[in-house]
Amino acid sequence: MTAPALIADHPATALKEAAARFGDREALAFPHSGGRMTFAEWLETATALAHGLTKLGLRAGDHVALLAENRLEWPVVQMAAALMGAVFVPLNTHYRQDDLAFALDHSDAGAVITSGAFRSNAYLETLRRIRKGLPRLEHVIALEDGGGDEIAYGDLLPRPNGTKFEFAPAEADSVGALLFTSGTTGFPKATMLRHDGMMADAAGSAGRLAVAPGDRWTSIIPLFHCAGCIMNMLGCLQSAACYVGLPAFDARDMFELIETEQCTLLSGVPTSFLAMLDHSERNQFDLTSLRAGTCGGADCDPEILHRCAEQFPIPGLCQVYGQTETSTLAACPAHDDPKRLETAGQPLPGCEIRITDTSDGTVLPACTVGQIEVRGIMTMSGYYNDEDATAETLGGDGWLKTGDLGSLTACGRLAVSGGRLRDMIIRGGENIYPAEIENLLQTHPSVRNVAVFAVPDTYYGEAVAAAILPAAKVSARALADYCKDRIARFKVPTSFFTVDRFPMTPSGKIKKVELRAMADDDRLELLP
Repeated sequence: MTAPALIADHPATALKEAAARFGDREALAFPHSGGRMTFAEWLETATALAHGLTKLGLRAGDHVALLAENRLEWPVVQMAAALMGAVFVPLNTHYRQDDLAFALDHSDAGAVITSGAFRSNAYLETLRRIRKGLPRLEHVIALEDGGGDEIAYGDLLPRPNGTKFEFAPAEADSVGALLFTSGTTGFPKATMLRHDGMMADAAGSAGRLAVAPGDRWTSIIPLFHCAGCIMNMLGCLQSAACYVGLPAFDARDMFELIETEQCTLLSGVPTSFLAMLDHSERNQFDLTSLRAGTCGGADCDPEILHRCAEQFPIPGLCQVYGQTETSTLAACPAHDDPKRLETAGQPLPGCEIRITDTSDGTVLPACTVGQIEVRGIMTMSGYYNDEDATAETLGGDGWLKTGDLGSLTACGRLAVSGGRLRDMIIRGGENIYPAEIENLLQTHPSVRNVAVFAVPDTYYGEAVAAAILPAAKVSARALADYCKDRIARFKVPTSFFTVDRFPMTPSGKIKKVELRAMADDDRLELLP
């Protein structure tokens, strides 16, 4: 396996080394927004921005937020924060007024750098409405001229005059970023991630995928997500590879990007891979430059991954497992692991994984489903300003309770087998894991996508329900009969609903909490 070209424990160190060794090599490519940078240009621009931010009075340890779609300035801001020792706070581009105000207030952001707007979300207008309620937010910096009293991003970049700016970045074991969780059950939590943990995770992931100089890694995942700004962006930086970005995912745009930019790696989530797999125009593009990729962020159906690996093709596609609290990945197979589509592979270097009983926390033997727990350098330091949530999730012994269900094979590979602990259905004392039923229903030719969740039942406590995004006309009876021949009768859904789209998180996860609420309120249509 080819080792990454660079292994550093701090992003500023990695960028400086990459600029010294690979200065003229392309590091960033955002062709849809017209921007490209070499490693030397990335370092130069990020250093200039860091200097401009310090002239505003921002110092090491201050929190600098970023609200922007995937664009060239994104990694510049990320590296500027690292160079000056600030804590980087990437914000979800889907945030509206209330959750944006919460995130800026909760994170104690002293500055926010923002696009004017993206799609239908007018960021500057929203910030102007909420700014009076954010006393700690001293600076709003606009990437474009917004016509208001915000600071212009370009004004923070000093004119070339030969001046050298040097910074003493924060220690590698200090908190380098606050990343907000998906927040599907309420306001999100701000996860404190260390520089060395993020860099170790990025290097481990890149190593398993054999990322090297000359590779070009693209992703459907937004940069504000941990997989975007850590696995993809820092993984490229740790390997002197090029990150190739789209403003937002569109299947056809992604095909065109892969072909024209000759991308060699692709990261996504099951919903995005399914959208590309079933797209009518996929075969019109040459995608043969792809050699490897990752699929994670939700339960992965091995059958879909096999189809992607063969039909795109992506020969080294891997199922992976992780979450924000683990600095992205905890487990990743090697790109040539024969089991890479059926399991999420071995724990990354420096990471331990165990499976515990969901009721009493005892460690379970191999091939037994329980809660996935993770320990290692990449686990979070805690949730910012939330000691209670931290205590519930992170034990004094360093083991992180992920809330995800899975098992370890006899040879130590992680099998993510049951989704989230809170998604587990308990029907009359029987534990039912939605992923098993979802993977089965996904193989029915009339089912495009499916989500299985619990609905209340007066006798059993909970019953199994399934929301179907149909590919063709199908009846509830036909789907039930399809299940009865293949799984235990108590697992067969008693209710089948039809949807024309699923409520989704920005990272591509189906919001099952919202589906349950819709079912409870009779806002889901039953299949006949």
